[in-house]
Amino acid sequence: MNKIYYNNRWLNSKSSNKFCNKSFLNKKKIYYPDCNNEDLDNVISSASRGFENYNKSTLKIRSNLIKKIAKIIKDNLKLIAKYEAEETGKKLSNAENEIKNSLKIWEFASKNLAVLKPSIKKKNKKIIGKIFNEPVGTVALIIPWNYPFVVMSERLPFILAGGNSVIIKPSEYASKSLSLFVRLIEKVGLPEGTINIIFGKGPTIGSKLVNNKSVDMISFTGSTAIGKKIMNAASLSIKRLSLELGGKNSIIILDDKNINKYIGIVIESFCSNSGQACVATTKLLIKKSLLNKFTSLLIKRLKKIKNFKTILGPITTKNQFNNIHNILKRNSKYDNNIIFGSRKRRKDQYIFPIVYNGLPEKNIINNLEIFGPVLSIKSFKDENDAIRLANDTQYGLSTIICCSNKKKAENISRMIKSGRIWINNSIGKSYPIFPIGGFKQSGFNRECGLEGFKTYTEIKSVLI
Repeated sequence: MNKIYYNNRWLNSKSSNKFCNKSFLNKKKIYYPDCNNEDLDNVISSASRGFENYNKSTLKIRSNLIKKIAKIIKDNLKLIAKYEAEETGKKLSNAENEIKNSLKIWEFASKNLAVLKPSIKKKNKKIIGKIFNEPVGTVALIIPWNYPFVVMSERLPFILAGGNSVIIKPSEYASKSLSLFVRLIEKVGLPEGTINIIFGKGPTIGSKLVNNKSVDMISFTGSTAIGKKIMNAASLSIKRLSLELGGKNSIIILDDKNINKYIGIVIESFCSNSGQACVATTKLLIKKSLLNKFTSLLIKRLKKIKNFKTILGPITTKNQFNNIHNILKRNSKYDNNIIFGSRKRRKDQYIFPIVYNGLPEKNIINNLEIFGPVLSIKSFKDENDAIRLANDTQYGLSTIICCSNKKKAENISRMIKSGRIWINNSIGKSYPIFPIGGFKQSGFNRECGLEGFKTYTEIKSVLI
């Protein structure tokens, strides 16, 4: 493929360069244009005109368009999932569940645009003003490779609901499902230039999108290191930002009354998507009196899985595969702390679950976002100690609390500095009504929920 999408048409890239990925399903090569400055100028011009065409549309029109897109996703769910699995390597069943969850977000967004209606402020029965939520402008939507379709769906319906145009920049490692998405919605009736897609590498096209003066907002999901660079670049023109960044997330076990359920939650939440999830809980904090019993049952459950390839996909990129092994190698003097699995490098691109126990508190495994199925277990003395250990990180993306006393768990959740907290549930449970995002260096602003609509608007007060 050598085309990009702008002005509501697929047009040839002006670049003669290409990059390619290899399908995990059939080993075929998938080619994309490695876009250049001329491509970028064309796409940004299209988006700027698209904003002028679309921003005056009514909420009813936007709602109907989002509803139509939801219907298209529903009708093509299996095909989208296949394309998602091709480049990410995830199990086809997992990809299908992800697209189903994405569909729910589009359906939620189509029904809740009323939150963006102007609100009227009165005093003494007289109207004294109105508050409007107006579009930001052109939004650059920069998508990661671990959950391309999910991440897009957590943002794009709310971008469209706000009346903005958008430039989608998929990861160079996983562009196929998003390219398919744009092809599927071509005839949905969006004004020319509303949705655009460009391909290329982060350091080139992604960076130039961030720095372009005609782009009004950046929505980025990825590493904290890149998020900081985007913030620096955005500061020059005070671009609007929504950032969902890294995480080093804890799961806290406070009792053993539902121990078998808790073990299932632990395994799902550090192995989900082969650990390639920014909300994955890879630091297990457990009450000291429960440590031996819990670790014994955890290992026993893991050993029952005879072939991890039946539930895990490969690490998506070779770079990430190497990064994980480099971290493990740096930690080699603590190999004796591995109580399950092995850091031995496989010839294929799989990493099976690895569990460490009793590492020093400041060890790299406890502090770095590894982005692989690597769990570290640490015991705590009491609840205050558990809260301290969970908060002892630069990140604040997610936490799980397992406790039979739900009130106690809720009280503890209020003291944890994380944007999303699950009580007695795995990270696989998500609902469109709840906003997502991070504390501290895990980013800012919120996606999904009613709050997600306002992320992509400017608030204007009109005093009468």
